[in-house]
Amino acid sequence: MPSWNDLNIAWNTLREINVEDIRKEAELPLTIVCTGTSGVCQSIARRLEHGTQRYGQAGPSPIHLVSLATIIPDELRHADLVIIGLDRNVRLSARELTVIEHLATLNLPTVVVVWGTVLPTDAWPLHPRVAHARLLVIPDPDSPDTNRQLAEAILDRLPASLQLSAARRLPGLRSVVAQQLISSVSFTNASYVLATALPQQIPILNIPFAAADTLVLTKNQAMLVYRLALAYGAPPDIRERLFEVLPVIGGAFIWRQLARTLAGLIPVWGVVPRVAIAYAGTYTTGVAAWRWFAEGEIVDREQLQAIGREALALGQAQATALIAKARETGRQQLGRWQQLQKSLRQRFKRTKER
Repeated sequence: MPSWNDLNIAWNTLREINVEDIRKEAELPLTIVCTGTSGVCQSIARRLEHGTQRYGQAGPSPIHLVSLATIIPDELRHADLVIIGLDRNVRLSARELTVIEHLATLNLPTVVVVWGTVLPTDAWPLHPRVAHARLLVIPDPDSPDTNRQLAEAILDRLPASLQLSAARRLPGLRSVVAQQLISSVSFTNASYVLATALPQQIPILNIPFAAADTLVLTKNQAMLVYRLALAYGAPPDIRERLFEVLPVIGGAFIWRQLARTLAGLIPVWGVVPRVAIAYAGTYTTGVAAWRWFAEGEIVDREQLQAIGREALALGQAQATALIAKARETGRQQLGRWQQLQKSLRQRFKRTKER
């Protein structure tokens, strides 16, 4: 359990973050039009609008069910996403095919969902008309993976700026949004630590860089926790969310600080552990907060350690990949610099010979 001092540190960190921008992002207006086969569209809306989480929809549903036979495509120009739901057992009329073709000319973010078939993507007859759309084929709508696949397809086409708002109003998107948020911020923190790792190896610079490092990581984690809270429909008051969740993530926060302190004692060859720990600490904090906002679950010490071990394995893999990419980029930059030097020397030599 964190101390009162931990609470003050976390609150002071959060006060420096412009959480109002995040709150506004979570409250952006959103319009999703679902058209096509009536039964498929109703099922899609039901799966997206309902969930078993502790918080329900935060506001009215952004999904509008529109008949494909009566739709006027030009009226949808301001829609943020179009979902075309089709059933293999329902044949589209010529008029409906024409409407879909007209919708395609609007070039709106579109997801085409084909219900109850194993139709391969390259055999999809409407593909030339909706080449910009994400095609999702659902052979078995009752499969436990259907809701996740549906959420991933929608988020793949929905603009990134609207995904927090969509999750807040559609519980069926929340778990996928949470996973993406946790992975993204964990990767960001790992990348940041890699970028600052070498200056930390110089003893005289170690303390100020480490302090800045901790501040940035903590701020990113705090914003992650707040985004998770809003994604799950929690009331947007940041102070209340902090008091609510700090006892839950306190163990993860302390674990990260302890791990980073130990890693700080490792010399130059300790860059991989630093990067891995930055990823793992953020990941662990995010998962603990996610479980709390989703189901009100308090992660105990044993579970936290298990999450930490899993996160550290992921972090080590990310660290290895990041460092390999950084080295390759460095070699490319060095090659360009050497080529530039060679070109300048040749130009200087020609000038001198004249």
